[in-house]
Amino acid sequence: MLSNDHDLSQKNKKLASLTDWVILTLTLALYLLWMLRDDVPLPGLLLLGVLWLASIFTSGFLENLSPMHPTILAFILLLPVNYLFSPSPQLTLVKIYGLILSFSLFFVIIRLVNFRRNIPLLVIALVALALGAALLGLFATDFPDRGLGFIMRFAQMLPRISSVLPGADINKNTMGGALAFFPPLLVSLLWDAGAYKRMLARYPRLKKVPVSLYKPLILIVLGLVLLALLLTQSRGAWLGTAVGIFAVLVWKDKRFLIAIPVGIAFLFVVISRTGDGTLGGFIAFLDQGQDSSIPSRLQIWAKVIHLIRDFPLTGIGLDALGQVYPVYFNSFLFPEYSSTLFHAHNTLLSVALEMGLPALILYVALLTSFTLMAKRAWKHARTINRVLMMGLVCGMLAHQIFGIMDAYTMGKSLGVIMWIYYAIMSALFVHRGQMIRSKLEENHPDPELPKAARIRRYVLIGLAGWLVLTFIALSLNQVNIFVALGLALASGVALGWILNHTHRFFFRSEQSHDLLNKS
Repeated sequence: MLSNDHDLSQKNKKLASLTDWVILTLTLALYLLWMLRDDVPLPGLLLLGVLWLASIFTSGFLENLSPMHPTILAFILLLPVNYLFSPSPQLTLVKIYGLILSFSLFFVIIRLVNFRRNIPLLVIALVALALGAALLGLFATDFPDRGLGFIMRFAQMLPRISSVLPGADINKNTMGGALAFFPPLLVSLLWDAGAYKRMLARYPRLKKVPVSLYKPLILIVLGLVLLALLLTQSRGAWLGTAVGIFAVLVWKDKRFLIAIPVGIAFLFVVISRTGDGTLGGFIAFLDQGQDSSIPSRLQIWAKVIHLIRDFPLTGIGLDALGQVYPVYFNSFLFPEYSSTLFHAHNTLLSVALEMGLPALILYVALLTSFTLMAKRAWKHARTINRVLMMGLVCGMLAHQIFGIMDAYTMGKSLGVIMWIYYAIMSALFVHRGQMIRSKLEENHPDPELPKAARIRRYVLIGLAGWLVLTFIALSLNQVNIFVALGLALASGVALGWILNHTHRFFFRSEQSHDLLNKS
């Protein structure tokens, strides 16, 4: 009887794994189709839904629960509201499709990244993703036709994807923000080839890619990423990338901190010799697009805050600013502003504008959870896992610095990279905890609630905490929008902290590690 149960369990695991791989393949196919057509065929979405139901039936949807899961489930609850209240439902629906596919990718990556088996595959996939982003940057970006001399002349000779797919050009700043994710990660992988050697010892099949090729391959990809990043002339992305790489260097060797005073002195020299020699002139240099000066930026943010104050709960709808702006400002408030604004030029304000203060709380909670998971998992991680976590954290830092002066619309095609980073960090965190607990089970049985009950309670605590914090932020909106925004940011940090620390009590991650060491 026990043997039959064991066989059934093994069959279920194989079926679940196969289902997950099919989900991954279908999600990627639908995502590619969505990028090309701005649409997802309904049969494809229905099939994806059926596969997820099958996966839930065989192994449970929240089997590998991370502190990010309640936050993303809350995001999913906001999507119908955002669509219903959007003045441009078709534009919003396109971005919702992007978010749905990003969430599907998030969940399936966590399920597939088996801590022992699939880490090498994960490294290869990340390097391939960086290579793909670099090629998009080289062949599908609307490069500026100024500056960089012979480098730009070389870039203009490259074949264009738009010659085959009209309208396939990607905005240079969008591309720059996507590319900023990768240099810190690739530098982290380059720094510690010893981690790769230890992977070879554990996974003999990887010996087809010897150590002598490991670094050159990553160097080539890094070179292509940096070249594409240079060609975008997105100075905000340049700054983010520089800070991200510097963070990796300091993380690996604290002696690099001596570069900070040297960098500050260099920055003062650059500011004094850039533009009109003021900080505002330097910021304008970093972002030479329309409305790039400090006064223009402040003016844009002021107008965006007007909209957030009037639409704090639902936002104006994903990607709807171009439709809302001329009606709202030109007709009622500021008739002198005749131009159209398409995004908020700041990531945090963009999230609050398009999806409301509830989404801003969730966005900040995700970033907080990401950071705290890295901190907690770092203590127990070894070799390649630490290398990955370092690259992921510093890559996310680079992108968020880019987001200070620019913004991604939620659901933007290249925004999927952020959700992939979230998923990998969650997977590293979750599977490390699972390994620790599995070693502990025989001698230290868990006396707490059954796992399903713990999962339900944990998710409900997360959703309830989000609703309470949202209510408090919204209640202060009419009093002072700046107080409401500040409280929303603080609430996001608090929610991320609550989810991470509650996770340790529900799933014994820290306690398990301590007990295992004592055993």
